[in-house]
Amino acid sequence: MKVNQTMQKKYPGMTLLILLALLCSACGAKLIRGEPPMVRISELSHQDDTVNLQLSIRNVNGEALDIREMNFTVSNEDQQLLIYNGPATINIVANGTETWSVELAENGITREKLNELQNDDINSLPYELDGSIRTLETGKLRFEYKGHLYTLPGRPGHFR
Repeated sequence: MKVNQTMQKKYPGMTLLILLALLCSACGAKLIRGEPPMVRISELSHQDDTVNLQLSIRNVNGEALDIREMNFTVSNEDQQLLIYNGPATINIVANGTETWSVELAENGITREKLNELQNDDINSLPYELDGSIRTLETGKLRFEYKGHLYTLPGRPGHFR
């Protein structure tokens, strides 16, 4: 006890430096694990009753994400535009981003909304993307995203 008090009196700066070093080491970067990816629509196109949907999937974890299954719904004002429930083989490196594509059958509501957007009857199409992925390591992780689709100039039937 006397040594500690003597040290504080003789070297007040050293004691402060040691405390500061301990505090800084406690605030170091932590490895993120088990967080759901950030998923959004990067592009959508439709032709012949088929929709080609490209999703941008960003892994926010500090370790690779090995996706084996994906389930999602794209909706607009409580109307389901697109649904996918099935396998997906996507490996995303730590803190990386991948694009994943899937072809889906177009329903009447989807066709109507995309045609309204293409014909400039509406400026944008708000959507909600709600779903989950299943990984080998962490199991089921839920994701959601709200955004808008816009026409791509000079590319009929393509939206971003």
